[in-house]
Amino acid sequence: MLFNTERLISKMKEHNLSAIVAATKENIKYFTGFDPVVKMLNPYFGQCFAVITSCSPDKVHVVHSVGEIDQILDARSPIGHVVTYGTFYREYAADTPLTDDEQRLNDLSNNDNGNSNAEEGLVALLNKLNLANERVGIDEDGMRGSRLSLIKSKLPHVEFVECSAVIRSVRAVKTSFEIDALAYSATCIEKAIETVIDQLYEGINEQEIVKIFSCSIAEQGALATLPMIKVGRHAVGGQRKPNADNRLMPGDILWFDCDIVCDGYWADIARVFAYKALKPEYLKYNALHKGQQEAIKRVKPGMKGKDVFHLTMNAVHEAGFESYRRHHVGHGIGLEPYELPILSPASDDVIEEGMVLSIETPYYEFGLGALHVEDPIVVLQSGNKVLTTGDSLIKIVG
Repeated sequence: MLFNTERLISKMKEHNLSAIVAATKENIKYFTGFDPVVKMLNPYFGQCFAVITSCSPDKVHVVHSVGEIDQILDARSPIGHVVTYGTFYREYAADTPLTDDEQRLNDLSNNDNGNSNAEEGLVALLNKLNLANERVGIDEDGMRGSRLSLIKSKLPHVEFVECSAVIRSVRAVKTSFEIDALAYSATCIEKAIETVIDQLYEGINEQEIVKIFSCSIAEQGALATLPMIKVGRHAVGGQRKPNADNRLMPGDILWFDCDIVCDGYWADIARVFAYKALKPEYLKYNALHKGQQEAIKRVKPGMKGKDVFHLTMNAVHEAGFESYRRHHVGHGIGLEPYELPILSPASDDVIEEGMVLSIETPYYEFGLGALHVEDPIVVLQSGNKVLTTGDSLIKIVG
């Protein structure tokens, strides 16, 4: 299955749920395999729902705008009932022979079967699934309160329970499909960084560097969503847009903290390079790298996020960087760049086998810029697996 069915069933039993209704773009993608276009075209008001029942979790039932109902044909999970809403016209001359896909789309596009809005469609689907008297989890993160109130008024005997946290917990442990997808996204960043390094020259500016990086990412079928790349001391404000006036000069640090997405799955990787000369102040990186590598090696199931934070920080301090401060040292990653668990000093999130964590030790200093290393790992009882393949030590390039 595309999603973690076994974990989903366990969580539904734990919370006594007969069904869950996914409503965010990421949660719908998780259960169906397609990105709901209506959520991208109209992120605040567009509605799509994926419904999974505890008695038949192998099928996903969908409520979708009829205008984008062709997405059902791209679903990776088995699809059960499909309920549409709205109006859209796909014309059909009866004498035109149709392929199987076209026939399926024509059947789904029948406006006579549609509802006036998504809320009515969800009510119709829950009734069709015999859930009108059951306890149903609702993904409140993807639904406005007024819309939920309307649904509740139409289904007075359903006990609706907020379940966004439950879905996040299910998604925290990855399937083999997801791990492969996350590994590919990580590889895209590594290859793009290599491409940049091969094309560096003295005086190249940040805009030119980001263009090289982003083109490489696109050539690999991914999207450079947040390609944070800065030159020298400017990396202290790493979230600022690339600047044509910031040019790479000998002795500068070139900082990458890049977030990209491929087929919905994110990678978040950080590297630094010294251009033509390695200044003594850059050697703090070695301690940061030591702390990150200790975390990669020692994270194991059963730990809490705060345990990972403290072992990482202690390793950096013991490596000689005693003044190092940080508010977190990593996070889960998947269909969102930040997922459970968060590796912060107060986090009680429990580490489980199969989680994918981005582990990082960033450092920002005025006048210096940024020193930063970040890699994704799969947590395994038998020993953690790093999803990047390249060397993460600081190097002199150019």
